[in-house]
Amino acid sequence: MPEDMSHYYFDTVTLCNFALTNHLDLLIVRYGSRIQITSPVLDEITDGITEGYHALREIEDAVRTGVFAQADILEGREREIFRDLLRILSPGEASCIACVQSRGGIVATDDKAARDCCVERNVQFTGTIGILKVCCRDEMLTPQAADAVLQDMVDAGYFSPVQNISELL
Repeated sequence: MPEDMSHYYFDTVTLCNFALTNHLDLLIVRYGSRIQITSPVLDEITDGITEGYHALREIEDAVRTGVFAQADILEGREREIFRDLLRILSPGEASCIACVQSRGGIVATDDKAARDCCVERNVQFTGTIGILKVCCRDEMLTPQAADAVLQDMVDAGYFSPVQNISELL
Protein backbone atom coordinates (compact mmCIF):
# COMPACT_ATOMS: atom_id res chain seq x y z
CA MET A 1 0.00 0.00 0.00
CA PRO A 2 1.44 3.39 -0.91
CA GLU A 3 2.28 5.82 1.84
CA ASP A 4 0.23 8.65 0.30
CA MET A 5 -3.23 8.58 1.87
CA SER A 6 -4.78 11.37 -0.21
CA HIS A 7 -8.26 11.09 -1.63
CA TYR A 8 -8.40 10.67 -5.40
CA TYR A 9 -11.31 12.18 -7.28
CA PHE A 10 -11.64 10.10 -10.44
CA ASP A 11 -13.29 11.40 -13.57
CA THR A 12 -15.38 9.16 -15.77
CA VAL A 13 -12.89 8.51 -18.57
CA THR A 14 -10.08 7.45 -16.25
CA LEU A 15 -12.39 5.06 -14.41
CA CYS A 16 -13.68 3.72 -17.73
CA ASN A 17 -10.16 3.01 -19.00
CA PHE A 18 -9.78 0.50 -16.18
CA ALA A 19 -13.36 -0.81 -16.00
CA LEU A 20 -13.88 -1.40 -19.72
CA THR A 21 -10.71 -3.50 -19.91
CA ASN A 22 -11.43 -5.57 -16.79
CA HIS A 23 -8.63 -3.90 -14.82
CA LEU A 24 -10.70 -2.05 -12.21
CA ASP A 25 -9.13 -4.39 -9.66
CA LEU A 26 -5.89 -2.40 -9.96
CA LEU A 27 -7.69 0.71 -8.72
CA ILE A 28 -9.49 -1.21 -5.99
CA VAL A 29 -6.27 -2.73 -4.63
CA ARG A 30 -4.16 0.42 -4.88
CA TYR A 31 -6.67 3.09 -3.83
CA GLY A 32 -9.80 1.44 -2.43
CA SER A 33 -12.09 3.87 -0.63
CA ARG A 34 -9.62 6.70 -1.17
CA ILE A 35 -11.28 6.87 -4.60
CA GLN A 36 -14.00 9.47 -4.38
CA ILE A 37 -16.78 9.39 -6.95
CA THR A 38 -18.76 12.61 -7.34
CA SER A 39 -22.45 12.56 -8.26
CA PRO A 40 -21.81 13.99 -11.76
CA VAL A 41 -19.25 11.24 -12.42
CA LEU A 42 -21.66 8.59 -11.18
CA ASP A 43 -24.35 10.06 -13.46
CA GLU A 44 -21.96 9.80 -16.43
CA ILE A 45 -21.23 6.17 -15.49
CA THR A 46 -24.97 5.48 -15.42
CA ASP A 47 -25.32 7.08 -18.86
CA GLY A 48 -22.57 4.78 -20.13
CA ILE A 49 -24.36 1.73 -18.77
CA THR A 50 -27.61 2.74 -20.48
CA GLU A 51 -25.64 3.14 -23.72
CA GLY A 52 -24.56 -0.48 -23.48
CA TYR A 53 -21.24 -0.35 -21.61
CA HIS A 54 -22.28 -2.96 -19.07
CA ALA A 55 -18.77 -3.36 -17.61
CA LEU A 56 -19.31 0.03 -15.97
CA ARG A 57 -21.73 -1.61 -13.54
CA GLU A 58 -18.65 -2.72 -11.63
CA ILE A 59 -18.03 0.96 -10.79
CA GLU A 60 -21.61 1.40 -9.56
CA ASP A 61 -21.24 -1.76 -7.48
CA ALA A 62 -17.97 -0.49 -5.99
CA VAL A 63 -19.70 2.73 -4.92
CA ARG A 64 -22.80 0.92 -3.63
CA THR A 65 -20.74 -1.48 -1.51
CA GLY A 66 -18.35 1.20 -0.20
CA VAL A 67 -15.27 -0.05 -2.05
CA PHE A 68 -15.16 3.43 -3.61
CA ALA A 69 -16.48 6.39 -1.61
CA GLN A 70 -19.25 8.58 -2.91
CA ALA A 71 -18.18 12.19 -2.48
CA ASP A 72 -20.53 14.45 -0.59
CA ILE A 73 -22.74 16.83 -2.52
CA LEU A 74 -21.09 20.05 -3.60
CA GLU A 75 -22.10 23.00 -1.47
CA GLY A 76 -21.13 26.62 -0.97
CA ARG A 77 -17.77 27.55 -2.47
CA GLU A 78 -17.43 24.15 -4.20
CA ARG A 79 -20.67 24.79 -6.05
CA GLU A 80 -19.35 28.17 -7.23
CA ILE A 81 -16.11 26.59 -8.47
CA PHE A 82 -18.09 23.82 -10.17
CA ARG A 83 -20.39 26.32 -11.90
CA ASP A 84 -17.40 28.35 -13.10
CA LEU A 85 -15.66 25.26 -14.49
CA LEU A 86 -18.76 24.09 -16.37
CA ARG A 87 -18.04 26.76 -18.97
CA ILE A 88 -15.09 24.70 -20.21
CA LEU A 89 -15.37 21.20 -18.70
CA SER A 90 -17.89 18.40 -18.45
CA PRO A 91 -19.70 18.04 -15.12
CA GLY A 92 -17.55 15.06 -14.10
CA GLU A 93 -14.21 16.82 -14.48
CA ALA A 94 -15.60 20.08 -13.07
CA SER A 95 -16.89 18.34 -9.94
CA CYS A 96 -13.58 16.56 -9.33
CA ILE A 97 -11.56 19.76 -9.60
CA ALA A 98 -14.03 21.67 -7.42
CA CYS A 99 -13.76 19.02 -4.71
CA VAL A 100 -9.97 18.87 -4.76
CA GLN A 101 -9.62 22.64 -4.84
CA SER A 102 -11.82 22.87 -1.75
CA ARG A 103 -11.09 19.64 0.14
CA GLY A 104 -7.61 18.71 -1.02
CA GLY A 105 -6.61 15.49 -2.72
CA ILE A 106 -5.71 14.55 -6.26
CA VAL A 107 -7.74 14.62 -9.48
CA ALA A 108 -7.44 11.57 -11.74
CA THR A 109 -8.12 12.71 -15.30
CA ASP A 110 -6.78 12.25 -18.80
CA ASP A 111 -8.74 15.20 -20.18
CA LYS A 112 -6.35 17.90 -21.44
CA ALA A 113 -8.64 20.81 -20.61
CA ALA A 114 -9.16 19.44 -17.09
CA ARG A 115 -5.42 18.95 -16.62
CA ASP A 116 -4.81 22.53 -17.81
CA CYS A 117 -7.38 23.75 -15.23
CA CYS A 118 -5.58 21.75 -12.55
CA VAL A 119 -2.29 23.44 -13.46
CA GLU A 120 -3.91 26.90 -13.43
CA ARG A 121 -5.46 26.24 -10.01
CA ASN A 122 -2.48 24.45 -8.42
CA VAL A 123 -4.50 21.26 -8.11
CA GLN A 124 -2.58 17.98 -8.08
CA PHE A 125 -3.53 15.49 -10.77
CA THR A 126 -2.64 12.16 -12.28
CA GLY A 127 -4.07 10.04 -15.07
CA THR A 128 -4.10 6.58 -16.56
CA ILE A 129 -0.40 6.60 -17.48
CA GLY A 130 0.63 7.92 -14.05
CA ILE A 131 -1.48 5.28 -12.33
CA LEU A 132 0.10 2.49 -14.36
CA LYS A 133 3.55 3.89 -13.56
CA VAL A 134 2.92 3.90 -9.80
CA CYS A 135 1.49 0.38 -10.03
CA CYS A 136 4.91 -0.61 -11.40
CA ARG A 137 6.75 1.44 -8.79
CA ASP A 138 4.73 -0.23 -6.03
CA GLU A 139 5.36 -3.64 -7.64
CA MET A 140 1.68 -4.30 -8.25
CA LEU A 141 2.53 -4.75 -11.93
CA THR A 142 5.69 -5.63 -13.80
CA PRO A 143 6.57 -3.17 -16.56
CA GLN A 144 5.58 -5.81 -19.12
CA ALA A 145 2.22 -6.34 -17.43
CA ALA A 146 1.64 -2.57 -17.40
CA ASP A 147 2.42 -2.50 -21.13
CA ALA A 148 -0.19 -5.24 -21.65
CA VAL A 149 -2.80 -3.32 -19.60
CA LEU A 150 -2.07 -0.19 -21.62
CA GLN A 151 -2.47 -2.15 -24.86
CA ASP A 152 -5.84 -3.47 -23.63
CA MET A 153 -6.90 0.14 -23.03
CA VAL A 154 -5.70 1.26 -26.47
CA ASP A 155 -7.57 -1.66 -28.05
CA ALA A 156 -10.69 -0.49 -26.19
CA GLY A 157 -10.35 3.06 -27.60
CA TYR A 158 -8.04 4.90 -25.19
CA PHE A 159 -5.84 7.42 -27.01
CA SER A 160 -2.55 6.96 -25.19
CA PRO A 161 0.19 9.58 -25.40
CA VAL A 162 2.77 6.78 -25.00
CA GLN A 163 3.15 3.31 -26.48
CA ASN A 164 4.69 1.59 -23.46
CA ILE A 165 4.80 2.16 -19.74
CA SER A 166 8.10 0.23 -19.54
CA GLU A 167 9.86 2.97 -21.51
CA LEU A 168 8.85 5.56 -18.88
CA LEU A 169 10.34 3.73 -15.89
